[in-house]
Amino acid sequence: MYKNLPEVPGVYIFRNAKKKVLYVGKAINLKSRVSSYFANSDLLDPKTSALVSKVESIEHIEVQNEIEALLLESELIKRYKPPYNINLKDDKFYKYIVIDNESPKKIGTTRKVSVGKHKYFGPYPESTSISIILKTLRRIFPYRDCSQTKFNRYKNAKRPCLYGHIGLCSAPCQGDLQTITNDQNVKKISEYLSGDRKKLFNAIENEMKLASKNLEFEKAAYLRDQVASYNYLTQEIGNIREYIEVPNTVEIKNTEGVTELIRVLQEKADISFDTNISAAAFRIETFDISNIQGKNAVGAMVVTTGGAPDKSEYRRFKIQTKDTPNDFAMMKEMLTRRFSRKEDQPKWEDPNLIVVDGGKGQLSYAIEALKLTGKNFPIIGLAKREEEIIYINQNGEFEILKLKASSIALNILKKGRDEAHRFGITYYRKLHRKSLLA
Repeated sequence: MYKNLPEVPGVYIFRNAKKKVLYVGKAINLKSRVSSYFANSDLLDPKTSALVSKVESIEHIEVQNEIEALLLESELIKRYKPPYNINLKDDKFYKYIVIDNESPKKIGTTRKVSVGKHKYFGPYPESTSISIILKTLRRIFPYRDCSQTKFNRYKNAKRPCLYGHIGLCSAPCQGDLQTITNDQNVKKISEYLSGDRKKLFNAIENEMKLASKNLEFEKAAYLRDQVASYNYLTQEIGNIREYIEVPNTVEIKNTEGVTELIRVLQEKADISFDTNISAAAFRIETFDISNIQGKNAVGAMVVTTGGAPDKSEYRRFKIQTKDTPNDFAMMKEMLTRRFSRKEDQPKWEDPNLIVVDGGKGQLSYAIEALKLTGKNFPIIGLAKREEEIIYINQNGEFEILKLKASSIALNILKKGRDEAHRFGITYYRKLHRKSLLA
């Protein structure tokens, strides 16, 4: 029942023999999450074991990201009221996010607004929305949310609570340095919720560069992780009810996006593609470099087929270029290695389009790599700052193609770029931790 599920974000629906909905769940990876119910049945608690024994069919709906999965799960639970889900009750009053500005600052939720040293954001018509927002923000900016009683208890115990141990709280109960970090994170969340997100993350980027320049690599890596999560936070959330009415909405959007991308690049950039390839089979390989001052540099290759992530095709490269910050040379090395596969190595499919994260410099070195390996695939760059497409025209000159922010073709490129960045950062962290232990 579950072996053919895709490895993408979505919602799964368990039904019994009479097609009644028993349970609705969310997942970042549908196949992995659903298979966990059936692979280790001996480890399930009694309630879950009883649920699994009644499951006769499994349905799923793909979405674009985890936030959509959370929203869709909530909507379906309200609609079906499955017996194995906790019932969700409608709110009597709208909820607010509230920030207590007295140090050490803390964040919580409330249904009442009062005069005092607090800052309020909202109201939000669904408490689920608040939970999603705070859960997502907390991964990037760990903050305190405990009562004064709990705070004092762990302060006296001289150890952090569970949230402090797992990195979701800065543990201001443990000292002044932790308090400073907590208050800075709460301030960043306040700025984010106030709406000036671009200014906030530009400031974090500048702080990261300064830390790197001062050889504070741990701090720089921490700030880089925050910046890397920016794109995840600002993903566009679709109409959740649309997924219920048309379960293959994501597939339709992906195909439409690839079709538009091919048309735009053909018409405006004069790039030719194989006419025998359908949009559903169109393979895009996106390349990105991750490093801090050249240390533990890694390369990431992410593949989308028909606009959808093809995770079994992802590849990562431990950069062998000397430990100096030279993203251009690193990009060249990665593409040279990717397209210099030997006959005795497993064959990788050819791309229909190559996308490199960066501007003219990265694109130039990527083209050099193609020439070195005797390959000739359509290739473009995607510059972060203005989300511009960089390409080489028929005269060998650089040109810029700027699409509207609402363009589904641009969205296909951005999703691939952001996924390559996430994939690369994950590998970079792994190598970085190894180097620290060594």
